[in-house]
Amino acid sequence: MADIIKINTIINKNKQEKMTKKLFGRITAFLMTLVVSVMAFGQGYTPIRGMGVEAKPVNGSGICLACYNGSMNPVIDSNLDNSVSMGSFATLVSGNGISVKNTNTTYPAGYITGFNVDLGTSVITASFLSGIRISTYKAGVLQETSTNTTLLSVPAFGGSKTRIFLHFKTSKEFDEVRLYQVNVLSVFSALNVYYAFAFDPAKVPTDNNGICDDIIAGSGVDGNVSGSSSFLAPLSYVNNREKIGDGDKNSYGSIVLPAGLLGSYSVGVLDKNQVYPAGNKAGFVIEPDDQGKLLSAEFLKNITVETYLFGQLQDSKNLSDGGGLINIKVLRFGSNKQKISLTATKPFNEVRLKITQTVGVNFGALKVYYAFEEPQGCDCNENIQTSGTSRLGDIVPGASWTGASGTLFGLTNITNTGNVVDTNTSNFATVNFSPINLLIPTVRLTVKSNTGDYPAGTFGGFTLTKSANLFTINALDYITITFYKGTTVTESRTSGGLFSGQFFTSATNQFYVGFTSTKAFDRMKIEINPGIGITLAQQYYIHNAFVQLDDDKDGVPNCNDKCPNGDDSIDNNGNGIPDCVEGCSVLNDKSPVLDSDGDGIPDACDGDADNDSIPDALEDLNHNGKFEDDDVDGDQLVIATLGDGISSYLDLDSDNDGILDLFESGIPTSVINQIDADHNGVINAGVATGSNGIADVLETSPDSGVMKYPLMNTDGDDKPDFVDLKSNNTNYDLYVIGKDNLDDLGAGFISKINDADLDGIQAVVDNDLIKKGSPNSPLSPYASFAKTGAKMSAKATTDISAVVNDIKVYPNPVRSGENVYIKSSGAKEDGTYTMFSAQGQLIKSGKFSGDAEINTSSLPTGMYIIKVETKSVVKSYKVIVK
Repeated sequence: MADIIKINTIINKNKQEKMTKKLFGRITAFLMTLVVSVMAFGQGYTPIRGMGVEAKPVNGSGICLACYNGSMNPVIDSNLDNSVSMGSFATLVSGNGISVKNTNTTYPAGYITGFNVDLGTSVITASFLSGIRISTYKAGVLQETSTNTTLLSVPAFGGSKTRIFLHFKTSKEFDEVRLYQVNVLSVFSALNVYYAFAFDPAKVPTDNNGICDDIIAGSGVDGNVSGSSSFLAPLSYVNNREKIGDGDKNSYGSIVLPAGLLGSYSVGVLDKNQVYPAGNKAGFVIEPDDQGKLLSAEFLKNITVETYLFGQLQDSKNLSDGGGLINIKVLRFGSNKQKISLTATKPFNEVRLKITQTVGVNFGALKVYYAFEEPQGCDCNENIQTSGTSRLGDIVPGASWTGASGTLFGLTNITNTGNVVDTNTSNFATVNFSPINLLIPTVRLTVKSNTGDYPAGTFGGFTLTKSANLFTINALDYITITFYKGTTVTESRTSGGLFSGQFFTSATNQFYVGFTSTKAFDRMKIEINPGIGITLAQQYYIHNAFVQLDDDKDGVPNCNDKCPNGDDSIDNNGNGIPDCVEGCSVLNDKSPVLDSDGDGIPDACDGDADNDSIPDALEDLNHNGKFEDDDVDGDQLVIATLGDGISSYLDLDSDNDGILDLFESGIPTSVINQIDADHNGVINAGVATGSNGIADVLETSPDSGVMKYPLMNTDGDDKPDFVDLKSNNTNYDLYVIGKDNLDDLGAGFISKINDADLDGIQAVVDNDLIKKGSPNSPLSPYASFAKTGAKMSAKATTDISAVVNDIKVYPNPVRSGENVYIKSSGAKEDGTYTMFSAQGQLIKSGKFSGDAEINTSSLPTGMYIIKVETKSVVKSYKVIVK
């Protein structure tokens, strides 16, 4: 009773603390405009896999088991990196392909389906895609087939292999999807098929976080490469393509295009977890390998930015098409990085950069740093005005500062100079040039600061438009920007030096000229000089003078800087929040967007993503650091493929034995009754979880990651109860709870897969088919804690103390580079150790006999969890490496 009162006190206190933490978190998120979705909508590109799913070879006559040499199981098992080779067909003829059928589910019309495939190291080309088709079937009857153009928009994917999603949006129901070739292609023999997928596009969440320069990167993002049919793939390639989506804004991949090679090549990134809204900008940061190509008009004409939604083209803009939707912005002086983008008119989840090399154009190599998306209005310009701004300033009078020279009959002049610094940003000064220049005409305008110096690292410049036609890059040859401290020149830039600042084309045809200072200044002058000769009469309009301050000189203006005095360029999980200000930047194969248990912590950072009390690190059943391949429901002696389609870290009944994982975890019944009052297998929302997503009441201390209660393993075999169909090694758990009528195969598990809420609990035992969990589910009949309640809770404490005395892990903390020792104080037993990061990532593992040593030389400083298992001991230890 005392234990229950104590637990009640802890929970009530934790409820208050959690409310305070959540309120503070919401306020912080609002102030920093850092929005993380806590709504679990649905995951895109969901594999069709597990028991009840069939993969078979097909040919022109239909299913053809004898025409394929090998097993099709890798396409439907839990390992998403397994594949089957289409080259294993007896003959490579038209009609060969693969069928994946889900006998459990009929997918509604409007779903997107297809296959994840690759061609080894080859690039997917339009000619290859034109030779393959995707068809859907229902009850063996053909429903619809992709057309030649449906798949042409699909690129190949990067990484160690060139994997690709072949999308097909359906208009009819289906339960089977097929991929096959429509003609004889020699390259089809190299095709590897990894898995089929199907998902509802309407349930994929939309990202609208309002973050500027939001890098598209992280664990849910794939990089892609594709080429046109005229391209000779062996002669063109992308170096380090994985770096385009690695979350580091300073790393890059390079497109290498040999001289004289004609055709197109594209690279891009696709976000599997979310969709970006229409109205946002999307594009890439690039840099020519040969800086001389920066100012080439042909260079711009041959670059296109495109957006796609689930494989379908949404928007496409050439950089110099005159449409006013392309934004070119070079990030900072000395780098020649260009930020190129379009304004999306439709939602998208993929951005692609296409390079077309034509006659007379030689790109050589083009660096591609990263893809980004951002809302409109992300410029940090602070206009210099006479009033109404914190950057007060005025026009500097005098012929050498503001005016015109080298002109005949006054035909070259500047008027209305005061408009540049008034409060109406639409006003402008007009620069007029004579059509005939016998001298060297120059028009100049200077703006001074009335509020002190602008420090080094400030970007300063002017906003202009040009009459008659769009501004061209060549016009920069006529413009010079000079910074002054008083009347003394500090530095000056012209032509390409200005383009190393910012250049902008918008729907109004405005552009920026300027550069980033290396010294403090308080005046800046613009001079325009078209040179001697006969030209068309033309006008320039100077709208505003502005500055962008960058106090820590990291290239990120103050208004977008999330890491003052830190590095804003590293965002490993690609959520727009630099790692230096984010509590979690872990990379794994869990979604960085979805929050499956609704606790406010995205799955990728959540130590217990389904809130079933078993840490995800322990639900990584094969200890490979991946979480999406641990789908083990069933018994392979009676079914060909294990799994119910939900991996263990999100599965509330990981073995489909009718007893939910929470009730097979080893937590005392008295505690379960407090943290899961309705016995639905999900810890109550009011129980504090801290920042690691694990219920504090289950840890030795909040956020320690070390569990109070050892994972239950009733029979002491190699499987804990939550994945053991016979927890006592004698009786099927399903039978003991009186559900033997649900065992169609006689092997102790539920094989009828129907799971509308995707919680891993099948409909025949799920009392709530709408949301996660199943109220009033039965507790484990083998839980000794369940039988003796609080008495056994006290015993658990004694047992844990005994374990601590039996196994010692030291020193703690340990200096980086030194060894951590595991010592047995009792009988020497064989065992294993597994080391995890604080975020649940597998770091290293090994076997030992009696004692062990773990070297820390390769480990960053921080907290780690070491799990030790012997025949008599299962214990986790928190170790600090400093």
